[in-house]
Amino acid sequence: MTKPIDTSRREFLRNASLLSVAGSISTPFALNLFAMNSAHAATVTDYKALVCLYLAGGNDSANMVLATETASRNGYLAARGGATPNIALNFDTLLPITPRTYAVGTRTFALHPNMEGLQTLFADGRAAIIANVGTLVAPIADKAAYRLDTTNKPTSLFSHSDQTAQWLTVNPDSPYFGWGGRMGDRLATNNSNSPFANISLSGNSIFLAGDTVNQYQLGSNGDPMAIAGITNLFGASVNPLKDIITNTGTSARASNVFERDHAAVVERSIAAQAVLRNALATSTVNAPAPYPNPWGGLSNNPLATQLQTVARIIAANSVLNVNRQIFFVNMGGFDTHNGQAASHGDLMARLAHAVKYFDDTLRLMPNTNGGGFLGDHVTLFTASDFGRTFASNGSGTDHGWGGHHFVVGGGVAGQEIYGTFPPTCVDGNGFTNDFDAGSGALIPTTSVDQYAATLASWFGFDTTEIEGLFPNLGQFSPPNLGFML
Repeated sequence: MTKPIDTSRREFLRNASLLSVAGSISTPFALNLFAMNSAHAATVTDYKALVCLYLAGGNDSANMVLATETASRNGYLAARGGATPNIALNFDTLLPITPRTYAVGTRTFALHPNMEGLQTLFADGRAAIIANVGTLVAPIADKAAYRLDTTNKPTSLFSHSDQTAQWLTVNPDSPYFGWGGRMGDRLATNNSNSPFANISLSGNSIFLAGDTVNQYQLGSNGDPMAIAGITNLFGASVNPLKDIITNTGTSARASNVFERDHAAVVERSIAAQAVLRNALATSTVNAPAPYPNPWGGLSNNPLATQLQTVARIIAANSVLNVNRQIFFVNMGGFDTHNGQAASHGDLMARLAHAVKYFDDTLRLMPNTNGGGFLGDHVTLFTASDFGRTFASNGSGTDHGWGGHHFVVGGGVAGQEIYGTFPPTCVDGNGFTNDFDAGSGALIPTTSVDQYAATLASWFGFDTTEIEGLFPNLGQFSPPNLGFML
């Protein structure tokens, strides 16, 4: 419930101080901070981290993970190849994967030819594929139900901004707090240094927007983001901002609630920056090697650089006094309406290279809080606005719905496909797949709620806590997909 705003002076001043730490997601986000949550909080003593790797723009997962048995192969080539192939992959170059139990003896699968790193992680049991995940309000049985149903559908399907918000909040009644932020709220008491519990390397993310916990933002190269001009601030003889910060309580400005609270925010930022800088000084992580790009050369990988920063912070968890951390990293370029064959191939190469580098790095780092190695206590998972249409638009694909995703780490029940991997069925009249919403856009058979709840269970939440985190989870069965150990 949202508490009405009391317009008395005392209540106004209290609410104004809350607004200063609300972040910049949106006004409703700020106003909802007044509804402080009293939900039961999980208690943990070991160390774990979740890393959300967001594939911004809508990843064409149909060219990332492919069914390769005869029927699916023929359907794929009919939809994406034809007389003049444009976005169809060469099946002779695909990287085969063998799930432990999923559809053994009846179906076969492979990865994009540029994803050697993820092929290795899958074979090693450190990666799993979650098939056909997407935003849902309630289960949709098939395309006939989709066409008849006018109520139980996500709003604004195929919209980048709306589907991103729904993916990262999974709360249709209050899409202002991300599920990473909600988990951070409930775990706050387990972190002595709560500013370093929820960390974004890609600006202000709704995924990490919480009710009480603020996200800390860093540059992709690991530099804590300083306040503009802060390096020269205390050397200036006359500086209004300096006066506010250093003279709170004594200057005339201290009587103004906004200036007083701004000073407190700035002081917290300066202190947090110093703590993180000192912690990172104790954490050395080898830089990623360049990745082999599809054109035969070597290139630097910005995603791997982001994940190097995440690894450095994770390695410093005992110095930062945190038991649970949630990270958000972003990789753009997935809105492949045009020129998909080349651009998506490069994206797949960078994705696989960065994820393999990250997992390899953590597998060598001792875990000082609980023993073993950090690679067994960190789980990376992918997310994206939506999948894309199976049908080609000529040189690319258009906005779809359900898509396939990877989960990687030592806590993953790997070398497996979870959920339902739809067949690729095309005849002379178009797509005959029961899950086709149009042009080969897949109706999801697994909800983001189930995907997120399974990760939350591994993170330390019990059934009651998970029901509070994901209020729409009761619509779906099973609530736990079983891909985490």
